[in-house]
Amino acid sequence: MKYFKTVLEHLKTACVYFTVSQFFITAVYQITAQNGTKGQFLLFETELILLLFSVVMSVIQDVFKIKKLSFGVKLLIHFLCTVAAVVLMFISVTKDMTNARTVVFLMIFTTVIYAVFAVIALIVRLSKDKKEKESEEYKPMFKDKPKK
Repeated sequence: MKYFKTVLEHLKTACVYFTVSQFFITAVYQITAQNGTKGQFLLFETELILLLFSVVMSVIQDVFKIKKLSFGVKLLIHFLCTVAAVVLMFISVTKDMTNARTVVFLMIFTTVIYAVFAVIALIVRLSKDKKEKESEEYKPMFKDKPKK
């Protein structure tokens, strides 16, 4: 039952990623198409790659559930996996591995977007931690020794 619940959780998250990435790619497709897209949609193969990308991104989120790593290490691992997933998805969709300039631009663009979201996440996390510490009751570190 726990496995089924985990799969459903990943699929829900993947749906959100798919919707956002679908909107982004469709917007870019509409903007860059000459004379508009004339009602054309993305290829089915592209949709499948986008769905696979969304599932992979959903699984990458599990990095933040590892308790033994510090938040900075989790963020670094998540960042590297995210950039790799975006680049591999781009290469799969365009089938263009030869254009290194485009791949480097994509990596830089992904890094900038990731940095914006990471800063927002860090600010939220720091404010949450601060509120938790302020509301925490004082616990003495040393106990009084019993008198004899």
